[in-house]
Amino acid sequence: MKFNDILYKFRTESFSQAEKGTKFERIIRDWFLSDPRYSMLKNVWLWEDFPSKHDFGGHDTGIDLVAQTELGEFWAIQCKCYSENTTIDKPAVDTFLATSSRTFTDPDTFQTTKFSDRIWVSTTSRWGTNAAEAIKNQDPPVTRISLFDLENSSVDWGKLYNNLVGRSALQEGKTPM
Repeated sequence: MKFNDILYKFRTESFSQAEKGTKFERIIRDWFLSDPRYSMLKNVWLWEDFPSKHDFGGHDTGIDLVAQTELGEFWAIQCKCYSENTTIDKPAVDTFLATSSRTFTDPDTFQTTKFSDRIWVSTTSRWGTNAAEAIKNQDPPVTRISLFDLENSSVDWGKLYNNLVGRSALQEGKTPM
């Protein structure tokens, strides 16, 4: 099963935008826990499971996933399951930037901390000029992961779709060095 097959299933079998978004967030969480480029991640939480979400008011305000590295750094991740011809606009980006700039309590050390990286995962590569400009030279930086990046990952999307995670979800013959 290819990534686009999964997107098609999400888009046609979901009863609402919220359901489609939740399915996409869950498979992207599993992707971060499986793709060898992200082997430094210790945890990847859905926003609803993030231990420090109460520091942000508790509800989803622009962050969909939170990753924690082995070194104890935190990454804010936005996931957008858009159609390929959708253009990301500045208002969509502004909420993510504002929320991911805030401090919160580290659930392990109970110290005040902040996100060290921010990642925008989307199924479109089209960015409006103002949105693209808004994420330039940010601190912490914003990395974009596009449909192309997801399609060309070394994971076996069918295995992820069937709830396999980690090394067992990699394509045959493509193992990390």
